[in-house]
Amino acid sequence: MHHPTRSGPPRRGSRPRAWLRAALVAAAALAAAAPPAAAQQGELSGVVVEAQTQRAVAGAQVTVQGQTRSAVTDPEGRFRLTGVQGTTVTLQVDRLGYARVTRQVAVGTTGIRIPVTEAALSLDAVVVTGTPGGAEKRTLGNAVTRLDVAETVREQPVNNMSDLLNARVPGVVIIPATGNVGGGSRIRVRGVSSLSLAQEPLIYVDGVRVINDAATGPINQGFGSNSISRFNDINPEDIESIEVIRGPAAATLYGTEASNGVIQIITKRGSAGGTRWDMSVRQGVLWFQNPEERVWTNWGVDPFTGDTTSLDIVEQEAAAGREVWQTGRVQSYNLSLNGGTPTVRYYLSGGMDRDEGVEANNQLRRWNARVNVTAEPRSDMDVRASAGYVSSFTSLPLEAGGGGTAWTTFFANPANVTLADGTPNPRRGFHSATPEGYRYAYEDWQDVNRFTGSMELNHRPTGWLAHRLSLGADVTRERNVELVERMDDPAFTGFFTPGEIRGYRDERGRNISFTTLDYSAAATTSLRANVSSQTSVGAQVYRRLLDSATAAGSDFPVRGLRAVSAAAVRSGASNYVEDVTVGAYVQQQFGLNDRVFVTAGLRADDNSNFGESFDLVYYPKLSASWVVSDEPFFNLPWVSGLKLRAAYGESGQQPLFATSIPSYRVVPGPGGISTITPDNVGNPELGPERGSEIEMGFDASFLDERLGVELTYYNKLTEDAILQREIAPSLGYPGRQYFNAGEIRNTGVELLIRGTPIRRENVELDLTLNLATNHNELLDLGIAGLDTVQSGTFTRHVEGYPVGAWWEKRLVDAQFNPTTGRLIAGSEMCDNGNGGTVACTAAPQLFLGRPTPSREGAFMPALTLWGRLRLAGMLDFKHGYHKLDGNLRVRCVLFLRCRENWYPAEYLDDPAWLAQTQRGGTYVNGLIRDASFTRLRELSATYTLPGSWAGRFGASRASVSVAGRNLHTWTDYGGMEPEASFLGGSRGGGSAQWEQNVTPQLAQFVTTINLSF
Repeated sequence: MHHPTRSGPPRRGSRPRAWLRAALVAAAALAAAAPPAAAQQGELSGVVVEAQTQRAVAGAQVTVQGQTRSAVTDPEGRFRLTGVQGTTVTLQVDRLGYARVTRQVAVGTTGIRIPVTEAALSLDAVVVTGTPGGAEKRTLGNAVTRLDVAETVREQPVNNMSDLLNARVPGVVIIPATGNVGGGSRIRVRGVSSLSLAQEPLIYVDGVRVINDAATGPINQGFGSNSISRFNDINPEDIESIEVIRGPAAATLYGTEASNGVIQIITKRGSAGGTRWDMSVRQGVLWFQNPEERVWTNWGVDPFTGDTTSLDIVEQEAAAGREVWQTGRVQSYNLSLNGGTPTVRYYLSGGMDRDEGVEANNQLRRWNARVNVTAEPRSDMDVRASAGYVSSFTSLPLEAGGGGTAWTTFFANPANVTLADGTPNPRRGFHSATPEGYRYAYEDWQDVNRFTGSMELNHRPTGWLAHRLSLGADVTRERNVELVERMDDPAFTGFFTPGEIRGYRDERGRNISFTTLDYSAAATTSLRANVSSQTSVGAQVYRRLLDSATAAGSDFPVRGLRAVSAAAVRSGASNYVEDVTVGAYVQQQFGLNDRVFVTAGLRADDNSNFGESFDLVYYPKLSASWVVSDEPFFNLPWVSGLKLRAAYGESGQQPLFATSIPSYRVVPGPGGISTITPDNVGNPELGPERGSEIEMGFDASFLDERLGVELTYYNKLTEDAILQREIAPSLGYPGRQYFNAGEIRNTGVELLIRGTPIRRENVELDLTLNLATNHNELLDLGIAGLDTVQSGTFTRHVEGYPVGAWWEKRLVDAQFNPTTGRLIAGSEMCDNGNGGTVACTAAPQLFLGRPTPSREGAFMPALTLWGRLRLAGMLDFKHGYHKLDGNLRVRCVLFLRCRENWYPAEYLDDPAWLAQTQRGGTYVNGLIRDASFTRLRELSATYTLPGSWAGRFGASRASVSVAGRNLHTWTDYGGMEPEASFLGGSRGGGSAQWEQNVTPQLAQFVTTINLSF
């Protein structure tokens, strides 16, 4: 166990600087000096509808200009505002996908009807940027994609956050580990940008940074296929919208750790008026699609007859009434209420998920609760409090490198059907234990209790100054357990090793907390009649604590004992990690005629993981935006709106904990007295990886706002990428040293098209298409004379090629005995890299493909009929990447259970592959295959009942949705699942995608009922 010498609070960056304390004092002073609120005077109420169809528009923000009064329309489009000052005011209506509307009304008016028009380009929409109050999209020089989550969750088969985000944002790739219920995913934004660090984007929930570990779960999960992601703890039912910031050009204000992008999650808020109840019930099924066609027929020798024989294990078990995989179940129940007064508004929710996978021991039990309160004690101040809690239990089937249902089924052995005397073998042909044997023996689960809370104070002491103070915490208590009880059933004990039969328990507990303190202020003035200025400043402190402990026990005396303390052999360990980031920024924006905007900013960060000799790091930004369509000279009838934009920005990613400082580990010493020995040499010069990015593009709308296009080109450079190098033994430290050296470039184009080609009273057709490309290249390893570093099994970092790409010898030909089909030793010929061949013993390793998609996107059509029936779908694709088919490797190369192993003469027309099956893994290029695919990801039909029908249930609104997920896949990939990938373990690190004995993505149908009262 690694024990750094300094395990308490870090010495650098752990306390706020003087400027931060001064900023917080100034904030308190401004709040105290604010004038008292004016008296409340009047009320306004009405409804927001679509101009074309007169349908109600839910989720629209209705604001009184010049005042803090605002409301969000309910599912019937209704709003109510009280405490409105004055006699005549201007109402402003904003809604994603609709043009901004203003209407002058007399205070006291009820029954206001405000029509809004759909707009493909919403330049007036406000998005989160890190500054108080956010910013209108027209002012931004970078792309920000916003998702309307409430509507998506209501209609589509969304099980978790990964499902919600997948394929909906160009440039964002979701890489799932497995199809098991509760399984996790990686998130990749604009390619691979690091050689050794995690590459998940930052996640914020209501302004608080939260943990986003992609691969957690039980300890002995082999190569990391059964991973659980903390991202999926968040309940999609509680989310109003998600905003995705892609890359350093947009993420400068978020500083260190933001170079992989930022995802802002905004949860639902209450609106003034009577209490409204919303309820949703989801029931559905999921299944392993076509296992009889997808699981292979394996070959071997019958031990009784000595003849070559084959086995279709799925067909055999089905014929005996023992399906290998069951039909799983999906069910969730969510209830929320919101309402309040003009001064206090609330949103409360509770939910439960009870899902069962296609294996009996794969279950998810999750309970969610959320309380959000918004208070406006004065006209110039509002306070927002958010609290979310989740408690979950996830039970996972064993998917290790040498066990579990997938393992024993995919690699079924015909030699295990009968015994040598001809009697049935208890294994029934399965490779190792039977599926019920693994269910009897192994229990793998994770318990999680997680709280996320935030408090945000917004204060507007004058008409030109606004500032905000946010603080919050994300606290997770996680317990991961693998348990094998002592076995006493002779029907199963013959399948397992003596160590397994005696039983053991491995347990790992993690307590993780993330604390956020964020202050920002913005001063907005008019320098001239047509020139505006906004000056923003801010400071943040982020603190992460990880307190972990492991306990292990083996050899239980009897079955039924499950605690580590009941085991004969016990061990344990613990660890403590703390890191702190302190940062501040200043930003200046100038606007000309509300259509040309130039923004410049600078952020400074310090982090406790920086080396002792490394000082503050500075991240600059510069962006420009020009709304050309607002210019008097612009006159293109077919162009409704056009904004040109460009941005440059920098951000970073901190080093790993304790890699910058010398550390030691404890070892036994003379006389039984413990001592220490050098472990890590450290590097006082170690700093963050630094990402810089140029982004440019345009947002445009055409054909009277029926077509919207967002096009972005990005060029992202990662400098000072962290590597490891060998150190001289004379230094007295073993192993390697981390240092800053490498350079990685990612370039690409992102395209988002939204259109409504048909918009009539009873028919509306919406089409959405997003496309993204990514070119990834390692420019420099930073070590003179070195252009290649091994990064994993069969993967390398090579200058001039994608990071972590597949590299191996490419066997292209071989000679065989024509009668027996056996390889003639030494006849193998490999690609020489110059268009010819050479003996494989002298052949170079060659580039065999990149591990992540170079092209991805989705097509999402939606047809609405009579304003009530909505048919929608998603067809998404990921192309241009290779993955290693571990199933093929184990079956054909290691276990020799493919037909070509037994009848090689039938396969002489493919000598390269046949030679690989006979050389025991010496050559693997035939295993690394193009995994490009297109998938019918979602298909749904949603019907909104007439009000009179809903009223029979006492509801004001009711809808029913029937939806399917993962219904069909088009691919030339020969493995089980083109998407599946290890997320951890010995073969799941870095960027490589490796599939082996994992449950594929499961098909699903679910019915959802939504009711509002």
